[in-house]
Parts: sequence; C-alpha cells; structure tokens
Amino acid sequence: MMERCLCQVKKLNTILFQIQRKRFHTSLQQYVIRPSSVRTLWTSSICNEDNINQNSTTENKFKSVKVLSRPKTRQPVKPMSKNVNKNQVCMTYATADHYSFTALVAYASQDVRLEYVDLPREVTNAALFKTNNCSLLRSSGDGFVFFFREGAISFWNISDKGINEIMSLTRKFEEEPYQIHLISWESEQIDYRFHSNVSKFEKNHFLLCDTNNFQLACAEMYAFSHALVVSVKLAHWEHSLDKLIKSIESLPHELMVGRKLQYRTTESVLQKIGEVFMIRHRLNLQYNLLDVPDVYWDRDDLEHLYVKTTEFLNIIRRVKIMNEKLSYCAHMVELVKSHLAEQKSIRIEILIVLLILIEVLFEIIHFFIKPYLTKTAKEE
Repeated sequence: MMERCLCQVKKLNTILFQIQRKRFHTSLQQYVIRPSSVRTLWTSSICNEDNINQNSTTENKFKSVKVLSRPKTRQPVKPMSKNVNKNQVCMTYATADHYSFTALVAYASQDVRLEYVDLPREVTNAALFKTNNCSLLRSSGDGFVFFFREGAISFWNISDKGINEIMSLTRKFEEEPYQIHLISWESEQIDYRFHSNVSKFEKNHFLLCDTNNFQLACAEMYAFSHALVVSVKLAHWEHSLDKLIKSIESLPHELMVGRKLQYRTTESVLQKIGEVFMIRHRLNLQYNLLDVPDVYWDRDDLEHLYVKTTEFLNIIRRVKIMNEKLSYCAHMVELVKSHLAEQKSIRIEILIVLLILIEVLFEIIHFFIKPYLTKTAKEE
C-alpha cells in the first residue's frame, strides 16, 4: 500500500514539473526581447532627451500659450471660398449606418418640394432629388439632394434650414443612427462652381461643366458626392475606433505592473473582439474602400472625378492607418483572451492536483485503519 502511495506522489510531481516546464518555454518564446528592439528604444530615448534639452529655452518663451487638445478624428475639410458670389456649397453628412432605402425614396417622393431624378441604371446605391423651392435653396439656381443607401446625404446648393428639414425626413428610416453631435462634426463641405470646360476637381473645388446635358451633370455630381460619402463614413468609423482604443488603453499598463485586468471575464473580452472585427468588416468587406466601385468600370470620366476626390480626402491612407490600428487592438485583446484562458487552465490543474491529493489521503487513511478494522473484526 505504501508503495502505491509513493507511486501516486511521484506521478503528481512529474505532472507538475511538466506543466511548469511547458509554461516556461511558452512564455519565453512569446516575450523574448530582440537586441534590435532594445537598440531602437535606446536610440529613441536619447533622441527624445536631446529634443527636450534643445527645446527647453523655447518652452520658457511660450509658457503663456494654451495648447489645445487634438480632436479624436481629423477635422473636416471645410475650405472657405474667397468669392462667395460665384461659388456654391456641397455639404455631405452621414446620419446612420444605413437606411431603409426603398421606403425612404418612396417617402421623399411624396414631398412636393422635391422632384425625383433618374440616375444611370448602374447606380443602385443612391437616389437623386431636384428642388427649386426658394425656402430650401442657399443661392439662385437649382438644388440637388442625393440619398445614399449607406446612410448618408449629400446636399448641393441647399441652405442650412433646408438641410435640417430634409434630414428630418430620414429619421424614421435610419438603421443604427449616429449621435447628433457627430453628424454635424464628421461632415464634408466643398465649394463648387460652373465653368465652360470639362468637369474636374481643382484647388479644393468642384468645377462642373456648364453643359446642357442634364444627365451627364447629374452623373458627375454623383461621382463627387460618392467620394464625399466615403469620407464621412470613414470619419465615423475612425471615431468608433478611437473609442475602442480608449477603452483598452489601460491594458498594457495593467499587464506591465501586474494589476488585475479591467476585463476579467471571457464575455467582456469577446465583446471587444467583436467590436474590432465589426469595424474591420465594414472597412474592408462591406464597403471595400480601397477599390474603385464597379459603377465606374465603363465610365472613365466619372472614375477620374471619383479617384481625384478620394485622393484629396486621403481615403487610401486613412484606411491603411485604421487597419494598422485594428491589428494592434486585435493583438492586444487576443493577448488578454489567452491570459484569461491560461488562468482558467491553471485553476483546472490545481483542482486536478487537489483531487489527486485527496485520493492519496484516502489511501493513507485506509492503509492505517484497515489493520485496526481487521483486528476488531477478529475479536468480535
């Protein structure tokens, strides 16, 4: 019996030794520090110290200057026109993740101030309405309103009062609406005017050809509006990503100092993983902002207007930066998830060890009590 107990104890020690050895090698491979990274950190710290020493005299001169905090997302491009009389304004807003598009178009068609205009057949994500109602116009001429399926509206020559009235029409058709203060902040405003040459984007302005071809003019305005819609949608996703980064920014410090993590349950970690992949899904799969939409595949003139506008708005660069940030967030959350899984496995291993100890204890008790019980039975 004693030999059996000793075998159990040896077996227990062997299991514990293998577990600790495996965990040590795994952690060593995961957190090894390469010399190049140390050299980079050392060099950057020296550069920072030199910059601080060089700028110490400059800081004393400007102590009275108040430094404003940078906004979470980039400030919308809103160039002011020097010649207000000649230029008109194109305003673009995103009010929701998407619209109930068919119902919205049917409802807007019932408004007597708006006249439905047919777009090219290949345009399926937008509807155009024209107005000449003086209460909606910003200046003389016609006004145009583009409703986009993606939850955005683009206004051409529409006054602020008219914008508010038209945006109120969309509220009952919004799916996952955005916050009101973000709708006005994450917007785009670009001036435009008509000239005698071909339409183009030049010097932060839309230059539209003053032609009698009404369908061509509408298609060109659609190309410009489409690029602005991409920008405002991307701005809202940037805001969502900033909120996500702020919610997990304490995790590196908590891991470094050994504090209890902010997210201690698997459900909370999975929620953050879901937020990361939702933004990534919308950015790369649902809208695929890095490619030119198929609507322009046989319209080189419209594709040129769309590409030039997206280049001005830095769409590709902003998407790449967001993907890099999302990769970092995904790696951080996955690290926390693996940490929680490791803690759970440790608890299970401890429970197994306790069960083995209890079994050994029972065997020892049985070893010492069995002779006494046998002797008592013989005496009886």
